[in-house]
Amino acid sequence: MQDLKTVIKILKAISDEGRLRIISLLISKKDLCVCEIRDLIGLSQSTISSHLKKLENSGLVNFNKDGKWINYNLDPNLDPGTKKLLKNIISIIKDDPRIRDDLARLVNVNREDICNRQ
Repeated sequence: MQDLKTVIKILKAISDEGRLRIISLLISKKDLCVCEIRDLIGLSQSTISSHLKKLENSGLVNFNKDGKWINYNLDPNLDPGTKKLLKNIISIIKDDPRIRDDLARLVNVNREDICNRQ
């Protein structure tokens, strides 16, 4: 169970289209790096990094290093109620064309190809 202050912090963190799109990707796939997220949603690397920092500061997202990759994911220690809230919000917006397109592209995302292009 979360207190009111924490819930407000979470809702503020996801009250942006870019951050909601990132959350929808991270709910659907365990780990993504910044270049994968950038390729999927088309925002600049600095914007993605800023969004990820806000999501991290709210306790929703964390990262781990794996060789040259920094992988971002939903915090595995999220409160079950918070996980349910995020999944419910994503289920409400899943038919939005941007979310649908992001998730369709996610199926074929290949970090090696993406990062080698840059």
